[in-house]
Order: sequence, then C-alpha cells, then structure tokens
Amino acid sequence: MSMTSSTTPQGRSQQVRAAIARAMLIPRVAWLSVRTPKNLLTGWNHYWSNVRSTGVGGDVLWDSGDLDEIPRYLPMMTQHLDLTLPMIDMGCGNGRFTRALAPHVPSVLGIDLSPNAIALARQEANGLPKVTFRAIDATMPGATRSIAAEIGPANVFVRGVFHILSPSARVQLARNLLPLVGSRGRVFLSETDFRGSSLEYLESLGATARRIPEPLERAIRDLPRPGHFGTEDRAATFPEADWTVLADGPTMIKTIPLRGTTQPELIPGYFAIMAPRTH
Repeated sequence: MSMTSSTTPQGRSQQVRAAIARAMLIPRVAWLSVRTPKNLLTGWNHYWSNVRSTGVGGDVLWDSGDLDEIPRYLPMMTQHLDLTLPMIDMGCGNGRFTRALAPHVPSVLGIDLSPNAIALARQEANGLPKVTFRAIDATMPGATRSIAAEIGPANVFVRGVFHILSPSARVQLARNLLPLVGSRGRVFLSETDFRGSSLEYLESLGATARRIPEPLERAIRDLPRPGHFGTEDRAATFPEADWTVLADGPTMIKTIPLRGTTQPELIPGYFAIMAPRTH
C-alpha cells in the first residue's frame, strides 16, 4: 500500500508545524485588523496619505512598477477592445496602470474612491499627456452617468477592485459600468482569486508569526479584508442579461517583491473581457 506525503509521519509532522505557525500568526493579524477603519473611504484615504514611495521597493503592495502586467494584457486588449476609444481605469489608486495604458489609447481617465489616491496619482503622472484623474465612489447608484455623457463610449480597465467589495457593491459597480461602455466599449478585469483561507493568503505573501512584510502590514491595518473573484463571482456580478463574456480564464496577479528578492509575489487570479449585451 502506498502512502501520500500527507499520511506519512514526515507529512503529518509538516502539517502540524504549518498549523502551529498559522495559529501563531492569528494574534498579530487580529491586532492589526482591530484598527482597520469601518468606513471604506476613511480607510483608503488613511492608507494613501501614508504612502512614502511607490513602485518596486515602495510600500504600495500592488504597485509592481516595471514588473507590471500590462504587456501580458495588451494582446488580449488588442483582440477584443476597440483601442480607438478612451479608457477608464476604475480603482486607479496612484495611477500606475493608468499611466501604463496611456500610450495605447487616445486618453485615460483614472477613477478612485480616495481623494488622497487621486492627489498622488496626479503627482506621479506629472502632467503626462492624455491622462486625467477624478475622485468618485463608483459603487454609488448613478455615479458614472455624467462621465458617460462626457466621454462615452469607453473601455473600462479594472485591476483588483471587485475582490475587495461586498456582493452588493460589486453588483452596483458592474451596473455603473454599463453607461460607460455604451454599445462599443468593453470591460477588461483582472482580479485576485486566491482560494485558500485569509491566513494562507497572507502566508503566500511572506507573512509569518515573526514577520509581516511592511507593505502587507499596512494593507492589513487600513484596508478591507480581500476576498476572491473568479468565474462564479463574475457570473453573480455581471448577469447574462446585461453582459456577454468574450474571454476569461486564470491569470497571475503581481505584487511588489516582499521576501527580500527582486522577484514579484504571484497571486492566483482571474481575468474576463466582457461586452454589453445588446437588447
């Protein structure tokens, strides 16, 4: 009879050690999370007001600088999106992806909930042509109508937003994308889809009972606990009555290096490209 690694004495010992290490991480994460603001705007504004530097070596977890994902996405965008349309970077943060998209489209509008994020994005854009930013809570009903009237139709790029929203906020944001894309625009989204527990997720990014990387600790302290966003979540958020899926599948989300190396951390992710369904 063969035994799997999990049923051998060595395998069970490794499982026990992993469980103990995870249990030792719980109190530290709980202590950090106690201070997380209940109000999303408060939390995000506090987070962005304390950013000291961005890019690789900075303290914004997902701003992977020159290691970013845009070169991987561009072939799919070229195939499925009309890149003669304006682009909207939804949940733009400090504008890393907004700036990276600018050379490929006529103009890019970065939108974020946090005015502090928008202030930093404008500072880092430093007058870059074709790039503008606005502070808008796009999960509020009707939040995008005026933008749609001003610049629509447009394509919408969403990287790492839906996985941190509640189910109701996800649905409202998706609904608010419809007027932006009109009949010609498309939505390209790329989201974290880690299927383990919250503690396993933190461990995958280098957290231990002895040390939590500073960029990760800042995110735990100020921001909502991330969830996952995959095929089932997309189906619940973007109903078939409103959207047609043109392409979707697994991808990898990059963060800045967190373990003292020059390599980014990789998180399992999900991408989808969607068109509004014509009625």
